[in-house]
Amino acid sequence: RHKNPLICYISNRIFCYKPGKMGDSHDVCRQLLPRAIFGINGKVENGVRQHPVTGSIIFALGNKIGIADYKKNTQEFVAGHTNTISCLDLSKSGKYMASGQINHMGFRGYVIIWNYDQRKEIARHDLHKVSVQAICFTAQDRCVVSIGGVDDGSVIVFDMEAFSPICQTPASRAISGNALTVRPLHNNPYFFVTAGDRHLRLWSILREEKKLYVQDVLMASKTRVFYCARINKTDEFAYLGTGTGDIVKIVLNCCDRDHVSKQGSTSCILGAFGTHNPRKPTGRDCNRYVNGVRALYVLEGGRLLIGAGNGDIELVEERTDVPLINFRDYPGPTWPYLRTLKKTHVSGRISSFVRSKTDMFYICTDTNEIYGLNIKTWVLKLLRTCHTKSVYCITFPKNYSGVFATSGKECIRIWSSGRKQELLRIMVYNFNCACVRFTHDGTSIVSVWNDGIIRAFTPITGRLIYAIPNAHNKGCSALAVASSGRLIVTGGIEGQVRVWKIDPYRQDLVGVLKDHSGPITSLDINYLDTEVISACTDGSCVIWDIKRMTRKQVVTANTQFMSASYFPTGVQVITCGSDGRIIYWMVYNGALIRELTASKKSSVNCLAINETGDYFITVGSDLQVKLWDYNSGAVVGIGSEHASSVISCAYSPCMTMFVTGSTDGSLIIWDVPRDFWGRPNPPDVTKYSLPKTSSKTRMSDVPSRVNSGTNLKTTKGENIDGLLKATPKDDLCCVECPPCAKKDTKGVDPYAECGIVPDVRKC
Repeated sequence: RHKNPLICYISNRIFCYKPGKMGDSHDVCRQLLPRAIFGINGKVENGVRQHPVTGSIIFALGNKIGIADYKKNTQEFVAGHTNTISCLDLSKSGKYMASGQINHMGFRGYVIIWNYDQRKEIARHDLHKVSVQAICFTAQDRCVVSIGGVDDGSVIVFDMEAFSPICQTPASRAISGNALTVRPLHNNPYFFVTAGDRHLRLWSILREEKKLYVQDVLMASKTRVFYCARINKTDEFAYLGTGTGDIVKIVLNCCDRDHVSKQGSTSCILGAFGTHNPRKPTGRDCNRYVNGVRALYVLEGGRLLIGAGNGDIELVEERTDVPLINFRDYPGPTWPYLRTLKKTHVSGRISSFVRSKTDMFYICTDTNEIYGLNIKTWVLKLLRTCHTKSVYCITFPKNYSGVFATSGKECIRIWSSGRKQELLRIMVYNFNCACVRFTHDGTSIVSVWNDGIIRAFTPITGRLIYAIPNAHNKGCSALAVASSGRLIVTGGIEGQVRVWKIDPYRQDLVGVLKDHSGPITSLDINYLDTEVISACTDGSCVIWDIKRMTRKQVVTANTQFMSASYFPTGVQVITCGSDGRIIYWMVYNGALIRELTASKKSSVNCLAINETGDYFITVGSDLQVKLWDYNSGAVVGIGSEHASSVISCAYSPCMTMFVTGSTDGSLIIWDVPRDFWGRPNPPDVTKYSLPKTSSKTRMSDVPSRVNSGTNLKTTKGENIDGLLKATPKDDLCCVECPPCAKKDTKGVDPYAECGIVPDVRKC
């Protein structure tokens, strides 16, 4: 149709270049829509809220605010911050949101006020230095009170009627520590309480005079670090959780505009309470909470819902059998004045309590998990999960899009793309999983870890099949599995590529390939299982012949290669690196075919190509996900839902979706527009098979190098396609990997292996 098109035939691929601007065939770049988002920042104190009208969950994730509707299974983000959000609050009416951020040293920390319905920013100020520690709305949405971090230490009141800050003052005295939390009163819009390190103060806002009056709460001889605070509905008492594991109850005696507390009275402590243990004698019958009290909620009837730093959740009430005055002579500083009614436990430190219904609570932990707790039936249910740190690798099984696996800090997680939930979690504490792959038959999950061990697990029960210790000296960083499942290739941080032969009872090292001088970032095997390409941060990609254990081609560029992938037919490879470029290479002679610029300011961290080779995706540190047309080199789709650098991605075998993961632990499943699903090219591809050769290879008769100590076969009939049927809905199986078995060295000569004879007379 075009005049003078340039058509070239290169190794089974036909390219048609139209003179002019590249990408003219795709005039419109579509917006990619997420199907599901797994992500939450549970480390933000009181960082989870529920809208009083819509019921949506509001939370912080990176530098964005997420609004999730679990009933409709939808999620959206509000962007505006330049760095990680450190605090978040929602007004009682649900009209406004307020958030603060933490910034780099020497920069200002922003406080932004949002309109919830319009999802737009309506006001902001940068009066805090470096970070904003806590933020809250006062009653009737009159003011926004924010507290600065360690480098700031000030209290700023923002007037919601004038939309401007009205006063700023230091939060604490010189003899006390920093304020850590702020809590408003329920009935008076001009009073609030701040608490922190040896810090507990009651404040009064004088809006017309633009002043703040403050009064210190009398603590007698007690000194505490307060992490959380709650005030009852009548504004009579306040309960504070401390780092020593007890609950401090104070009487407020407010409110007076000029004197803060009522004239002739003051705010003071009533006592520091712990739970009573009736099995112990008096003086030792008081129990404190481990790792401090991190979250509180005041219920009706004087009951308290308490969340501890070790994950304990207790429903307690004040004792009525003993008057409070009787504890004045108690030998300890903490009085056993609380009675435990119910108790349960979750993983991680409690960071937020959100009351969804009268008897239903959402509980958020610092492990980025949300639980649902019914305080009437006391039934605990895990609702939402995500990684706690970066998602290093994402992979799908061969020809099966129902599930996918991710690797991260201390765990491998298997997710359901249909149910949009986590199915299986395999834990290896204190170590990170660098890469994970499914075998093509779906009978095992192979993974490499930064402790230098290769581990394989069953896909349903998560049981350890075998482990290869000391696979790499400085830890493993990349993995590729052949289609037969009997051959795996691993890359290490020291720059070596090692080929392993896998048998049911033994795992043997076939060969070591040395050419790189930096960590291996990715490995990929062609569909014939004859070649593997290794990408390295030293600026080179090497194509290896894994049958002869020799190097075939080397391609170099002025970049740190982050990922390399074969075209489905194996005639080309595509790479990406830290310079933001995407490069097509020829496998036959290592020639450069095409060079695309994906980002001018940031690196491209990962890429994945679909089964037909028509489209591929790239992710980078610019927070964007891009869908490319392979032939034209044009961007046909862009997604911008991530809140931090995106470092991993994977295309589903069905080509209708793909998954991306970022450094904040979030996962997003994206829908591919129907026009970009791809079609087989060529339609009737010829299947090739390797001719039988009599040349000697190093794949046979290899002496056993590794004795994993487990010698376990895969459970009969266990396959990845049966994981969905084996896992009930809304259920999660968590498996802890046992330590790798070691040989018993008791009574064995320590010099037997190296052949050293320590005694000269026995030499």
